[in-house]
Amino acid sequence: MQIRSRLMVLSLLLFFVCTIVSCNKKKDSPTIKTEVVSRGTVVASFICPAKVEPASIVSVVNPTRNSITAVYKTAGQKVEKGELILQLDKTNIQEEIARLKNQLQQKQNVLDKNKLNAKSAELDLDYSAEAKKARILKLKSTLEQQNKLLEAGGTSSARVEQIKQDIALAERDLDNQAEKNEIRLKQLQMDQQNLELQIASFKQNLASQQEMLRKTTVKAPVSGTIVELAGNIGEIVSIDEALVQIADDTAFKLLATAGKNKIDHILPGGPVNINIDGEKIKGSIGNVTVDDVAEWVQFDVFVAADGQNKLKKVSETEVEVIANDKENVLRIRKLPGMVLTKHIDVLLQKGDETIRTEIVLGTIGKDYCEVISGVNEGDIVLLAHPASAQELVVKQ
Repeated sequence: MQIRSRLMVLSLLLFFVCTIVSCNKKKDSPTIKTEVVSRGTVVASFICPAKVEPASIVSVVNPTRNSITAVYKTAGQKVEKGELILQLDKTNIQEEIARLKNQLQQKQNVLDKNKLNAKSAELDLDYSAEAKKARILKLKSTLEQQNKLLEAGGTSSARVEQIKQDIALAERDLDNQAEKNEIRLKQLQMDQQNLELQIASFKQNLASQQEMLRKTTVKAPVSGTIVELAGNIGEIVSIDEALVQIADDTAFKLLATAGKNKIDHILPGGPVNINIDGEKIKGSIGNVTVDDVAEWVQFDVFVAADGQNKLKKVSETEVEVIANDKENVLRIRKLPGMVLTKHIDVLLQKGDETIRTEIVLGTIGKDYCEVISGVNEGDIVLLAHPASAQELVVKQ
């Protein structure tokens, strides 16, 4: 009985020893990875954290130096487009509008009077010209009668010559009067045009003041969140100062951060992929900001309209920046050891034989590595995985 018990204990010990040895052997033996060299695309990229922000800050600028008379919203509040935010003092603008309206009415009255005077002067000039024409016709008729009398001996040639001279003077006077009439009418027309220009200027100033009056009632130009207000009730706001700034919540962008060592790959207009809830959407790089002191770089990422709704669902995400994209190149699937060096010793499977060779890698992407030399398309490569891609393993 004792002998049987001892044999059982020895058997169990032997089993445990064999198990440990077997596990150690498996642990020491690297896994053989078989890869086929193919042709395709190699994409090199890196991941950057990013925050979702409004795509733009919309400002309402003060049209004139003015004071705030009422505040209806405060910074941090959400507003809808067209919602009332501030009220500015209207007094000075309303007084200026009243003054311009009075001056405009006066100028309009002068213009109307000028038109009447021009019409009256035109009638007088026309009447004077017609009277001169009638006198010339009468003189010509008298001349005709005097010529007949002269032929009959009933008048003198001196009388006939005098009438001819009177006709010539009358015609010359008519021509001078016509020229004077033309000058006078042009003067009246110029006076009218000057008045019309003055009236147009007054109307333009009036429209500008009325637009300023409209802007004293400050409404939200877009829906969003108020970032900043110019001041409180009673405070004066300078001309061209922003009365309110609103973060537009109808469009969003991403603000991503990366190390300065990535700056060469972060270029405006460059492509990126954005990971939102496991789904990738396309984007492009916008403005790039480099901090001279810190060891990072920030850049904007914009997405198309169809991706805006997806950005609304998250506050933070990741951006994949495409650093290099090569198409139709020899490639091999990436293993962890391949990031250590671009010169790797491998074994090629040639039928029943294995051949040692060195391959040179180019672009190291996320899933594949570009192979510059050492193998051909379709070659079968044996690699040790994952501790070191340089370790050679021959399958016995």
